[in-house]
Amino acid sequence: MRLKIKEGVPYELDANDNPTFDHWMQRVDDVVWRAVGCSIHDLPDCDYRIWYDERLRPVRAAARAVRRA
Repeated sequence: MRLKIKEGVPYELDANDNPTFDHWMQRVDDVVWRAVGCSIHDLPDCDYRIWYDERLRPVRAAARAVRRA
């Protein structure tokens, strides 16, 4: 299954968007729930911390996690 992302959505967070890691993870989990009906905790482990440090948008991280599952 793939998560479809609207064209033009940037890969990185905006400069003024600085969530904590926990808040960012919650955003990723929310996107996964809405898209595929399960939690990120139900998916195989991914490099979430690396993606957070790279300032990847939660929707992009969710798409990667779902694609790897």
